[in-house]
Amino acid sequence: MSPASDPVLATNTPVASAGSLRSVNVDYGWLAALMAQWIEGLDKRYPAGLRAEGIEGKVTLIALLHEDGSLTNVRIAKGSGNTALDQVALEDVRNGPPVKFAHPLQRPQISVKFSISYDLKTTQ
Repeated sequence: MSPASDPVLATNTPVASAGSLRSVNVDYGWLAALMAQWIEGLDKRYPAGLRAEGIEGKVTLIALLHEDGSLTNVRIAKGSGNTALDQVALEDVRNGPPVKFAHPLQRPQISVKFSISYDLKTTQ
């Protein structure tokens, strides 16, 4: 990826950082925090079969976030080690609601990178 298309990094942990955006001098720290909040509120499916087998993991995804809040071109940047769990993460993001912006995106789309964790201790 070129520096102008480096993805904004968001996690569902307190530490989130924005990627380098040289073509537009805009601070996207707010977007990293917003994406982390969106991930936290995402209605994640955790299939009973995977839970019964004790399958846990973190899936890191990359997607294009559009100014209307939709996510497209969702793909796996780093898998969890379990193909079924990776597919669940892809489906959860693709079926998730649009991201609601607190600030204008100031561009038609931006690449975002984020992780979703599936943890037996925190999932019902």
